[in-house]
Amino acid sequence: MKPLTLIRSSSAPRVAPIVLLLVFAYYATDLGDDLHSDPLGYSATVIDAVLRNLLPVAYAVASGLAAWEARKLGVSEVWKLGAVRSRYAVAAQHLFPVMALAWLTLLLPVVCALAQKRVMPDLPGLALLAFALTLCAAHGIVGFAGGVAIRHIAIVPIIAVTDFLAVGWSTGLSIPWPRHLTGLFAGKIMFGEFPTLTALAAPLLLAAGTAAAVALPWAPLPRRTLRGVLSAALVLACAIASFSAVSKWSYIGPRSTGHGTMTCAGQAPRVCLPAARADHISDLIEETRATLQTLRRAGLSAAPASLTDTALNLRYPKPSTDADWTVALITGDATGTLRYQIAREAVRFDCARPATDTARLVYYWVSSKVGQPDVYLQRLSTEPDFTAPERSRIQSRVAEILRMNTTQQTDWYERAATAACAEGGDTT
Repeated sequence: MKPLTLIRSSSAPRVAPIVLLLVFAYYATDLGDDLHSDPLGYSATVIDAVLRNLLPVAYAVASGLAAWEARKLGVSEVWKLGAVRSRYAVAAQHLFPVMALAWLTLLLPVVCALAQKRVMPDLPGLALLAFALTLCAAHGIVGFAGGVAIRHIAIVPIIAVTDFLAVGWSTGLSIPWPRHLTGLFAGKIMFGEFPTLTALAAPLLLAAGTAAAVALPWAPLPRRTLRGVLSAALVLACAIASFSAVSKWSYIGPRSTGHGTMTCAGQAPRVCLPAARADHISDLIEETRATLQTLRRAGLSAAPASLTDTALNLRYPKPSTDADWTVALITGDATGTLRYQIAREAVRFDCARPATDTARLVYYWVSSKVGQPDVYLQRLSTEPDFTAPERSRIQSRVAEILRMNTTQQTDWYERAATAACAEGGDTT
């Protein structure tokens, strides 16, 4: 059959206007929150936001329309020509228009989202999209096999609705492993993150293995029983392997980090930011150096070799060391609190849980030294135990300390940092 004739005879072009209209209506109304956050130029964050919302729709379109096409083949007796013509070739021809529509339900919103956020596609984002398109193809093959096996018209809505609801059902369960097998990644993909190979392989193995198993009976093997046994064994093996991989994962599956594009500049310290937010990195370096000099004059050890923005490790924070600091540089620059962010990182306690009262004095003092004491007070105002008397206590005590000479203030800081750990208490 000629390509144009095949496309015209397919159900995909007929339902395409309705499907795409519904997809863009959903995109315009329900994707706003997911696309609201700043992707920092990382396309995987944007693409993931689209996929988490529209992948179940693409699954349903692929499997439902594929079942319809298979049913038409069965009714027209074309499928019985398998002895003369490869059934795989017949299936591929009739699946092509269906897959094109299913893929368009993802590709068009992804393009719109990238354009809306002004983000260029990068390798992690394209890999994530290719992963989703592959899963759609597997669902289409499974739907086609369902239409071949059961030719009643009721099988079409049953397959489409079941496919759609099964994915949504998995997201509402208290046990996390079913979700990990659908291809939907819980928790948005943050800057520089990407699912590990195992996180990608588990849903791919289950979907592709099932698709291969249901398509196996179309092969010209001599015995029908043998084909059935091989299909069942393949599905079982893939299901067990996929479940074994994800059964112990928490709600958010494993992810690797460090895939985002960073821009680094300057020496002593070297400052690193996401490339998309590095337009004014020279100004930021200047303010960073001035702040570090102020802290050193106050007696603090503030000579890091590098400062890296926290965006690179948002989900899995990387603790700072004496030489390499992790600081909220972008947030500080955007909110005018850069000096406070750096000053807070300069404070070093020898314990994980310093005493709250003393630690607050230390943080307020160092914030005052860089000229941003109100920033720290504003942060404290979000804590339930920070009352008006506590505010007055901190301000009065630190005011007394600031009237001392530099040597006395440095001595007080060292004693307070040691005392905070000796006293013990909650982390501030």
